[in-house]
Amino acid sequence: MPAGYVLLAAPPVRAAVRADLADALGPWLLAPTFALPAAAEPIATGRGGAHRVTLPGGVRAVVRPYRRGGLVARLVHETYLGIRPRPLRELAVTVEARRRGVATAEVLAARVEGRLAYRGVLVTAEVPDAAPLLDALRALARGEARRALAARAGAAVAGLHDAGVAHADLNLNNILVQRTAEGVVPVFVDFDRARLAPSPLGTAGRRRNLRRLARSLAKLDPSGTVAGADEARAFHAAYETARRACGS
Repeated sequence: MPAGYVLLAAPPVRAAVRADLADALGPWLLAPTFALPAAAEPIATGRGGAHRVTLPGGVRAVVRPYRRGGLVARLVHETYLGIRPRPLRELAVTVEARRRGVATAEVLAARVEGRLAYRGVLVTAEVPDAAPLLDALRALARGEARRALAARAGAAVAGLHDAGVAHADLNLNNILVQRTAEGVVPVFVDFDRARLAPSPLGTAGRRRNLRRLARSLAKLDPSGTVAGADEARAFHAAYETARRACGS
């Protein structure tokens, strides 16, 4: 367990929980049958199933059940196989990414039901006043404002890579733009299957991640009406400037 978390168990259920929330969340997470809190609000995501909830004590959070993707999802929706449950690994990777200075949604808890074959749930703190990157770009007028936000995103992705984090699903929905008193801050979410390197990512790893992001943009904005050539140039210029500043 990362520092600050405890592992609770009521076989066949295990839950890693932020230590100060263990008493409040333990009975809910260890219940034999997992159920969303009352008044849970569905959130549109790629695979569906995520909900915005209010936890005991008034904590606003996002609950994301693990769901299969790709061809296998036609046969199996929520069951995974393995001795290293993905929810517990995602918690550990996210905690380490935050320790390295990456802006991420804090993981509050991870639940695993079963052993070799298991189902999982991840609970993260809600990122307030935030929207996916594409929506944030769309809300701005074309021109300098969009280019500035694209540049912010480029610098943030460079920081992610400089921290040695290879995001397995870097796309425009997994980069949130949070509005704060100091301005806009890109925040990364969904570190399932992310990998951590002991040093900044190499050229090949960076290119793979950037190509994935480019495919996401081509899929979500095929005509380039939201993020076109000007925004792409601003993104890549800021990325390279931040990378050189890190010396990587």
